[in-house]
Amino acid sequence: RSKKIVIKVLLSVLIFILSNIGAEALINKEQYEVESTENVQKIMETLCSDEYRGRVVATDENIKAAEYIKDYFTEIELDIFDGKSFYNETGLRYRGKENFAINNVVGVIKGTEGENAVFLTAHFDHIVGDNGQKLMGAIDNASGISVILETARKLNVEAKKKVFKDDIVIVAYNAEETGLNGSNEFMKKYNKKYNKCYNINIDCVGAKNCMELAMGNNDVKSEKLYSAMRELFNEEGVAYNDNIYATKNGVLRGTSDHQIFRMYGYPSLVLGDDNIIDIVHTNNDNLDNIDYSDLEKLSEVLFKFISENFYDMNEIKTGN
Repeated sequence: RSKKIVIKVLLSVLIFILSNIGAEALINKEQYEVESTENVQKIMETLCSDEYRGRVVATDENIKAAEYIKDYFTEIELDIFDGKSFYNETGLRYRGKENFAINNVVGVIKGTEGENAVFLTAHFDHIVGDNGQKLMGAIDNASGISVILETARKLNVEAKKKVFKDDIVIVAYNAEETGLNGSNEFMKKYNKKYNKCYNINIDCVGAKNCMELAMGNNDVKSEKLYSAMRELFNEEGVAYNDNIYATKNGVLRGTSDHQIFRMYGYPSLVLGDDNIIDIVHTNNDNLDNIDYSDLEKLSEVLFKFISENFYDMNEIKTGN
């Protein structure tokens, strides 16, 4: 009888160990297998360096970040979206800093028809810490910028082989942290430029040990867009859950620029890591907490989603 008790105890211990190994595997998912993280890593290291650190609206670091993105658009040979420059004026000024132009940075890969568009967006501004120190802002949102820049590069290379039907507009928004001001001013000007459009917005991705992307949706017009992305994520093995972006314990604690597209009736999707509320806007939001394979994998999947038309623009019933 004593042997049976010992065996039962050992089995219980073994089950406990195996169950905890499984739980640990979910918490610390393996890095994605990608071809190279060199490009996204270089972008991240630049935007998080001392020269760009903080990227607060109406500061030298913010202007340098905008210039870096403009130069990147030039290097990868995007077309100018409107006017004569990749800089797209918001018209916003801050009291006492009227000399600082608050620009979005916008490029486009022109399609053969140009009646419809995909908007791939991320914000590049950040904030200062509670005691005024310049924060790195790696997760929020150098990560998003690295993904849209690398995805734009891939898409423009592909466009030279196979021209796309729809425009692909790449927007690096400014002044998100001040209340979605950059995206709001942008859509005021351009909400009627296209017959149909949809938005994929990247905000806070690639954080170590955040496990999954928050892919819950609370917007009816965007559900088919979310469904199409979930389908590709399943195919590509991208980890996600059904939580709403920027929630903690079921309570919404923030938002991002995708909301502005929804204000005008267009489908929009935000890609951001779950469980990042306590990390962003702190000193822990740094390069040590970035998984570069996450960023590259997301770029590869977005390239496939857009270039292979995983979301049919005909699904959009109305824009305005």
